[in-house]
Amino acid sequence: MQQHSARTSYLHRFRLLLLALLALAIAAAVLLLARPRAEERPVASREEAPGEARKRASTYRNRSILRAPAPSRPRGSERPRIVGEVYDTDGNTLAGAAVVATTFEVAGNIPSTAGAVKSDERGRFELGLPDGTYQLKADLAGYGPTTAVAHSGDTVSLVLARSGVITGRVVDERREPVRRFSIDVLTAAPDDVPAPPPMTSRTFDSPDGTFRIDQIPPWGVILKATAEAHAPAFSDVLSVKAGGTGSVELALSRGCALSGRVEDPQGTPLPGVFIDAESRVGAGALSEMALKSSADVQQTQTGDDGTFRLDHVPTGDIQVRAYDGSYAVTTLAMTLSDCGEAEPVRVVMSPGGSLRGVARRDDGSPIPHAKLTLLSRSVGFVSVMADAEGRYQIDDLPAERVRLELREGTRAAMVSVNVKEGEVVSRDISLFGEGTGEISGRVTAGDRPLAGVRLLIATNRGRKQGFERYMPVTDRDGSFRVPALAAGGYVVTAMTTSVGQGVHVEEGRVATVNLDVTPRPAAEDTN
Repeated sequence: MQQHSARTSYLHRFRLLLLALLALAIAAAVLLLARPRAEERPVASREEAPGEARKRASTYRNRSILRAPAPSRPRGSERPRIVGEVYDTDGNTLAGAAVVATTFEVAGNIPSTAGAVKSDERGRFELGLPDGTYQLKADLAGYGPTTAVAHSGDTVSLVLARSGVITGRVVDERREPVRRFSIDVLTAAPDDVPAPPPMTSRTFDSPDGTFRIDQIPPWGVILKATAEAHAPAFSDVLSVKAGGTGSVELALSRGCALSGRVEDPQGTPLPGVFIDAESRVGAGALSEMALKSSADVQQTQTGDDGTFRLDHVPTGDIQVRAYDGSYAVTTLAMTLSDCGEAEPVRVVMSPGGSLRGVARRDDGSPIPHAKLTLLSRSVGFVSVMADAEGRYQIDDLPAERVRLELREGTRAAMVSVNVKEGEVVSRDISLFGEGTGEISGRVTAGDRPLAGVRLLIATNRGRKQGFERYMPVTDRDGSFRVPALAAGGYVVTAMTTSVGQGVHVEEGRVATVNLDVTPRPAAEDTN
């Protein structure tokens, strides 16, 4: 009983940490069910109206891909691969599951497909991708999709839970049924992490406006309805357990027309700038959330005179973002309450700021060619490699709070940094000192071990030091071991699941954490 109380106490103490990390490991990253393709392709903007000036392609570039080659890789060698297996929560491997990797190509908040494959008869998958950071998603009919953030070269097995069902109806302002519409199943995420694309996206032709979705993950989701000539509508947070059923009605409106002009700092109009609008909602402990579908009508590019028009923008809190390769991503926050009073907006592109520093080990020595990833809502992922002295620099960043992660093997440190307009912010990042504690255990589905499952073992070292993370992968018998841990409280999560446990590590002692991904009856769920 005492051990159970301690575990519950640590779960409560680190609840915010667990939620934030799950937003990265689970919620932040899934994909619109796009057609599989190995090569990147820009997302098309809306069709031009008759007589509209021809728009140039946006010059914004994807920085999720690591441009500098790793010095240890032989010339001509194959691309690094993301590999793993797809399981259900009973421990069976699943054949035919779609596994898709997305990155950020035309905008930092709109994921686009980088590669896709289906699991083989043994449930295994391999994705050959350029060096970089990706959002990985697996889905299969009858199961709730799941997601993980993965780096090229990672092993990440994915666990799919049996799905519940959400039924509903889409109506217009007169409460008449909307016949043709799309439903996106979205996961909300904190405002300072990359945008999670839809868990599932379905298009319906329904005479009475009804729909049925049977691919729902085992955590809270938000449904978004879109239809031609209407603004999108969002549901409240919905939770449906495996085998259960939920219902919702979504009412569409015409929304507002939002026009404006994009200029450089000298007032010169800028053509070919990619523009999109992002709706925002509030969501309890995680504060402001941002919701964005990767294929809706609130996106366009500026014309030759720098002007743009976004049709059918929903009322409420909106963020308009402008993407151009010559400037930092620029965001304009606004509230639309009355469409008749919506005045043209002026977006002045920002030069942004820079972030530089040295990647170090816990003893202060630099890490040559260290891999770092910057995470931000505006820019998505930015993957960089330090030089031989561990020095890095990232330019053209929006002036906002970002997260910076340093990785070495299965170990990582993450800190938050405030980027400042027109300044170069210096911020070294270091791995944490080692201790003599240890966490070990197994990941199972009932009595079946799960191999290749990546765990997220994290602790908060304070505002100055940030998060410390370990990401071990289970062996064939489902076991894992993380030695040399400093004393303190940790949260252990099986990535791509919602299963986690808090634990306290003591110097010189082994803490055991066994995670069973099999869903428990509601009466046993004390979390």
